[in-house]
Amino acid sequence: MNTRLWTGFLMTGLCLALSGCASAVLARRMVQAPNANGAPRMVRDPKMAEILKRTYSQEMLVPVGPPGAVLSVAVLEPGDYGMKHELRLMNKPDGSGQATYNFNWQFPNPGAPRVSPKATIVILHGILVSKEYMIHWAIYLAQKGYRTVIVDLRGHGASTGRFVTFGAVERTDMRQVLDELSRRGLVAGPVGVLGVSYGAAVGLDWAAIDPRVRSVVALEPFSDPRRAIVQFTRGYMPEQVKGITDDQFASAEDQAAHIANFRWSDADVLRAVQGLRVPVLFYHGRDDTWIPPEHSVRLMAAAPAGSLLTILPDDNHMTLSVRLDPIAQQVATWFDAHLQARAR
Repeated sequence: MNTRLWTGFLMTGLCLALSGCASAVLARRMVQAPNANGAPRMVRDPKMAEILKRTYSQEMLVPVGPPGAVLSVAVLEPGDYGMKHELRLMNKPDGSGQATYNFNWQFPNPGAPRVSPKATIVILHGILVSKEYMIHWAIYLAQKGYRTVIVDLRGHGASTGRFVTFGAVERTDMRQVLDELSRRGLVAGPVGVLGVSYGAAVGLDWAAIDPRVRSVVALEPFSDPRRAIVQFTRGYMPEQVKGITDDQFASAEDQAAHIANFRWSDADVLRAVQGLRVPVLFYHGRDDTWIPPEHSVRLMAAAPAGSLLTILPDDNHMTLSVRLDPIAQQVATWFDAHLQARAR
């Protein structure tokens, strides 16, 4: 989750709730489409948009639903992008931390020999941002020989959709995206998914209902979205929400599901993981005070045999979402082992 965006997203509703206004205001803020307040800065920057357009091999709009929405999808082919990614971390006592990094790459050489993809990996972003915030993972795995696909989840980036549903609807959206990729001949070999935070939870929910997903990497997922909403809000702005009780949060969450027309039980990530038939590679930051590592611990306990969990001692929620080293090579090795084994 992006702290500044999330703060602005919820603050109005929280202040109104604290002043005695109806919890319906807070409920609507919980599920309002983030791009209703404008696209993330990276998407609005014309120069960056042009760079990304030249990096993608294909872009498409995929209708999904119900409820109806159109998702923005981009594809990167395997090849040498000359990527350089240098990250410096500095944690703060409150767990927020800072990350500064230098990240650049080259455009694919149109004259280079085509590389046959090992497999296809779909990459899912966190809440309130967009697919462009996962470009570092998309390029890294493309350099490792995979066709990578990045998706704006409903209500994010360039996608449409009035509400977010924390995986309840998004899981079927992703199944429809894969249908369209298959129709266009863009699914090469087995399919894996890598997600961060909200996107990790969506990926796990999706894998539970779609047997075509043969491997999952989940960075800092939540096991229970209702619990995660409360923990994040209390962890990031304790003073602003100290007057809101757990019962008030629960009431707002009930109303949020009614507003967006979904059931929280359909976004039960723990139950989804219990039904998986493929192992999961989990990562979580020990210093994550917004979505604590207990979520990944619970998921790991329910995951199929062969799953692995690594708690990174120097990471919080923000820093883990932008890093590659030291986990990137382990992620690539995981996909090599599980997707190539499935291909055979």
